[in-house]
Amino acid sequence: MASIENMIKWMNDRKGKVTYSMNSRLGPSSYDCSSAVYFALIAGGFLPAGTMGNTDSLFKHLEANGWQKLPEVNDYIDAQRGDIFIWGVRGQSGGAAGHTGIFVDKDNIIHCNYGYNGITVNNHDQIWNYNNGPANTIYRYVGAQTGSPNSSFKVGQKVKLLRHATHYQTTEAIPGWAKNRTYTVQQVKSVNQSNSKKAYLLKEISSWVLEQDLS
Repeated sequence: MASIENMIKWMNDRKGKVTYSMNSRLGPSSYDCSSAVYFALIAGGFLPAGTMGNTDSLFKHLEANGWQKLPEVNDYIDAQRGDIFIWGVRGQSGGAAGHTGIFVDKDNIIHCNYGYNGITVNNHDQIWNYNNGPANTIYRYVGAQTGSPNSSFKVGQKVKLLRHATHYQTTEAIPGWAKNRTYTVQQVKSVNQSNSKKAYLLKEISSWVLEQDLS
Protein backbone atom coordinates (compact mmCIF):
# COMPACT_ATOMS: atom_id res chain seq x y z
CA MET A 1 0.00 0.00 0.00
CA ALA A 2 1.14 3.55 -0.72
CA SER A 3 3.07 5.50 1.91
CA ILE A 4 3.76 9.24 2.02
CA GLU A 5 6.47 8.62 4.61
CA ASN A 6 8.32 6.13 2.38
CA MET A 7 8.15 8.62 -0.49
CA ILE A 8 9.67 11.40 1.61
CA LYS A 9 12.21 8.97 3.10
CA TRP A 10 13.59 8.29 -0.38
CA MET A 11 14.31 12.01 -0.75
CA ASN A 12 15.65 12.42 2.78
CA ASP A 13 18.01 9.45 2.36
CA ARG A 14 19.68 11.28 -0.55
CA LYS A 15 19.64 14.80 0.87
CA GLY A 16 23.14 16.25 0.62
CA LYS A 17 24.48 13.05 -0.95
CA VAL A 18 23.63 13.46 -4.66
CA THR A 19 24.08 16.17 -7.26
CA TYR A 20 21.75 17.79 -9.77
CA SER A 21 21.99 16.85 -13.44
CA MET A 22 19.54 17.00 -16.33
CA ASN A 23 21.83 14.78 -18.41
CA SER A 24 22.61 12.07 -15.83
CA ARG A 25 19.21 12.12 -14.16
CA LEU A 26 18.55 8.46 -13.38
CA GLY A 27 20.85 8.03 -10.38
CA PRO A 28 22.33 6.76 -8.29
CA SER A 29 24.61 9.77 -7.81
CA SER A 30 22.66 12.47 -9.67
CA TYR A 31 19.05 13.33 -10.51
CA ASP A 32 17.03 16.28 -11.76
CA CYS A 33 13.87 17.59 -10.08
CA SER A 34 11.38 15.36 -11.88
CA SER A 35 13.40 12.12 -11.91
CA ALA A 36 13.88 12.44 -8.13
CA VAL A 37 10.13 12.85 -7.63
CA TYR A 38 9.41 9.87 -9.90
CA PHE A 39 11.82 7.65 -7.97
CA ALA A 40 10.33 8.87 -4.68
CA LEU A 41 6.81 8.11 -5.90
CA ILE A 42 7.90 4.60 -6.86
CA ALA A 43 9.55 4.11 -3.45
CA GLY A 44 6.32 5.23 -1.81
CA GLY A 45 4.25 2.74 -3.82
CA PHE A 46 2.39 5.41 -5.81
CA LEU A 47 3.77 4.48 -9.25
CA PRO A 48 4.83 1.15 -10.77
CA ALA A 49 8.54 0.38 -10.84
CA GLY A 50 10.12 1.58 -14.07
CA THR A 51 7.81 4.56 -14.51
CA MET A 52 9.73 7.67 -15.58
CA GLY A 53 8.95 11.00 -17.18
CA ASN A 54 9.57 14.71 -16.84
CA THR A 55 7.91 17.62 -15.09
CA ASP A 56 5.27 17.92 -17.80
CA SER A 57 4.33 14.22 -17.86
CA LEU A 58 4.04 14.27 -14.06
CA PHE A 59 0.65 16.00 -14.29
CA LYS A 60 -0.98 13.02 -16.03
CA HIS A 61 0.90 10.38 -14.04
CA LEU A 62 -0.29 11.86 -10.75
CA GLU A 63 -3.89 12.25 -11.92
CA ALA A 64 -3.97 8.66 -13.17
CA ASN A 65 -2.73 7.27 -9.85
CA GLY A 66 -4.94 8.74 -7.15
CA TRP A 67 -3.63 12.31 -6.88
CA GLN A 68 -5.98 15.30 -6.96
CA LYS A 69 -5.25 18.93 -7.80
CA LEU A 70 -5.80 21.27 -4.84
CA PRO A 71 -7.99 24.36 -5.31
CA GLU A 72 -6.63 27.87 -5.05
CA VAL A 73 -8.61 30.01 -2.60
CA ASN A 74 -7.90 33.75 -2.40
CA ASP A 75 -4.56 33.24 -4.17
CA TYR A 76 -3.55 30.60 -1.59
CA ILE A 77 -3.19 26.82 -1.82
CA ASP A 78 -3.34 25.04 1.55
CA ALA A 79 -0.50 22.53 1.24
CA GLN A 80 0.49 19.82 3.71
CA ARG A 81 3.13 17.12 4.15
CA GLY A 82 3.25 14.75 1.18
CA ASP A 83 1.71 17.13 -1.38
CA ILE A 84 3.56 17.44 -4.69
CA PHE A 85 4.01 20.79 -6.43
CA ILE A 86 4.65 21.40 -10.12
CA TRP A 87 5.78 24.82 -11.29
CA GLY A 88 5.14 25.74 -14.91
CA VAL A 89 2.28 25.73 -17.39
CA ARG A 90 0.95 22.30 -18.24
CA GLY A 91 2.08 21.35 -21.72
CA GLN A 92 5.02 23.75 -21.51
CA SER A 93 6.80 22.72 -18.30
CA GLY A 94 9.30 20.17 -19.59
CA GLY A 95 13.03 20.58 -19.05
CA ALA A 96 14.20 23.83 -17.49
CA ALA A 97 10.74 25.38 -17.98
CA GLY A 98 9.33 23.56 -14.94
CA HIS A 99 10.20 22.39 -11.44
CA THR A 100 8.75 19.90 -8.96
CA GLY A 101 9.21 18.59 -5.44
CA ILE A 102 7.42 17.41 -2.30
CA PHE A 103 6.10 19.34 0.69
CA VAL A 104 7.51 18.15 4.03
CA ASP A 105 5.12 20.45 5.89
CA LYS A 106 2.82 23.32 4.95
CA ASP A 107 5.73 25.72 4.35
CA ASN A 108 8.78 23.71 3.30
CA ILE A 109 9.68 21.46 0.38
CA ILE A 110 12.26 18.81 -0.38
CA HIS A 111 13.43 18.93 -3.98
CA CYS A 112 16.35 18.20 -6.27
CA ASN A 113 17.45 21.55 -7.61
CA TYR A 114 20.12 23.31 -9.65
CA GLY A 115 20.59 26.19 -7.20
CA TYR A 116 21.92 24.01 -4.36
CA ASN A 117 23.19 21.27 -6.70
CA GLY A 118 21.29 18.43 -5.07
CA ILE A 119 18.41 17.50 -2.82
CA THR A 120 17.67 20.12 -0.18
CA VAL A 121 14.84 21.33 2.06
CA ASN A 122 13.80 24.95 1.49
CA ASN A 123 10.92 27.30 2.15
CA HIS A 124 8.53 26.90 -0.76
CA ASP A 125 7.37 30.51 -1.02
CA GLN A 126 10.89 31.92 -0.83
CA ILE A 127 12.13 29.70 -3.66
CA TRP A 128 8.93 30.30 -5.64
CA ASN A 129 9.32 34.08 -5.35
CA TYR A 130 13.01 33.83 -6.24
CA ASN A 131 11.92 32.11 -9.46
CA ASN A 132 9.50 34.95 -10.28
CA GLY A 133 6.34 33.21 -9.10
CA PRO A 134 5.70 30.64 -11.85
CA ALA A 135 2.35 28.93 -12.38
CA ASN A 136 1.92 26.52 -9.46
CA THR A 137 -0.10 23.30 -9.32
CA ILE A 138 -0.22 21.26 -6.11
CA TYR A 139 -1.46 17.68 -5.93
CA ARG A 140 -2.58 15.62 -2.92
CA TYR A 141 -2.95 11.86 -2.76
CA VAL A 142 -6.54 10.83 -2.04
CA GLY A 143 -6.17 7.06 -2.26
CA ALA A 144 -5.44 4.54 0.49
CA GLN A 145 -2.18 4.85 2.44
CA THR A 146 -0.28 2.72 4.92
CA GLY A 147 -1.33 3.90 8.37
CA SER A 148 -3.47 6.65 6.84
CA PRO A 149 -6.14 7.62 6.01
CA ASN A 150 -8.02 4.29 6.00
CA SER A 151 -6.75 3.00 9.32
CA SER A 152 -9.49 2.42 11.86
CA PHE A 153 -8.58 2.46 15.53
CA LYS A 154 -10.88 1.37 18.36
CA VAL A 155 -11.54 2.75 21.83
CA GLY A 156 -8.91 1.37 24.20
CA GLN A 157 -6.40 0.74 21.43
CA LYS A 158 -2.84 2.01 21.76
CA VAL A 159 -1.72 4.36 18.96
CA LYS A 160 1.42 6.39 18.23
CA LEU A 161 1.30 10.10 17.45
CA LEU A 162 3.58 10.38 14.42
CA ARG A 163 6.59 12.65 14.35
CA HIS A 164 5.43 14.55 11.25
CA ALA A 165 2.13 15.67 12.84
CA THR A 166 1.78 19.47 13.07
CA HIS A 167 -1.71 20.30 14.39
CA TYR A 168 -4.42 18.71 16.47
CA GLN A 169 -7.82 18.20 14.84
CA THR A 170 -8.93 21.32 16.73
CA THR A 171 -6.16 23.29 14.89
CA GLU A 172 -3.85 23.97 17.87
CA ALA A 173 -0.17 23.24 17.19
CA ILE A 174 1.11 19.91 18.50
CA PRO A 175 4.14 20.44 20.78
CA GLY A 176 7.29 18.48 20.07
CA TRP A 177 7.19 16.59 23.36
CA ALA A 178 3.83 15.01 22.44
CA LYS A 179 5.06 13.43 19.20
CA ASN A 180 6.41 9.93 18.68
CA ARG A 181 4.69 8.73 21.86
CA THR A 182 2.03 6.10 22.48
CA TYR A 183 -1.47 6.98 23.72
CA THR A 184 -4.82 5.34 24.40
CA VAL A 185 -7.85 6.01 22.19
CA GLN A 186 -10.67 7.32 24.38
CA GLN A 187 -13.25 8.43 21.80
CA VAL A 188 -13.73 8.33 18.02
CA LYS A 189 -15.61 10.78 15.80
CA SER A 190 -16.18 11.25 12.07
CA VAL A 191 -14.60 14.25 10.35
CA ASN A 192 -13.84 15.42 6.83
CA GLN A 193 -10.57 17.22 7.40
CA SER A 194 -7.33 17.18 5.46
CA ASN A 195 -6.71 13.50 4.51
CA SER A 196 -8.77 12.13 7.41
CA LYS A 197 -12.27 10.80 7.82
CA LYS A 198 -11.91 10.15 11.55
CA ALA A 199 -10.40 11.83 14.59
CA TYR A 200 -9.42 10.22 17.88
CA LEU A 201 -9.43 11.61 21.41
CA LEU A 202 -6.21 10.52 23.08
CA LYS A 203 -6.72 9.89 26.76
CA GLU A 204 -3.33 10.86 28.14
CA ILE A 205 -3.26 14.30 26.52
CA SER A 206 -7.04 14.91 26.22
CA SER A 207 -6.64 16.03 22.61
CA TRP A 208 -8.29 15.18 19.30
CA VAL A 209 -5.88 13.92 16.62
CA LEU A 210 -6.55 13.22 12.93
CA GLU A 211 -6.15 9.60 11.83
CA GLN A 212 -3.51 10.60 9.26
CA ASP A 213 -1.23 11.51 12.15
CA LEU A 214 -1.51 8.17 13.96
CA SER A 215 -0.18 4.67 13.48
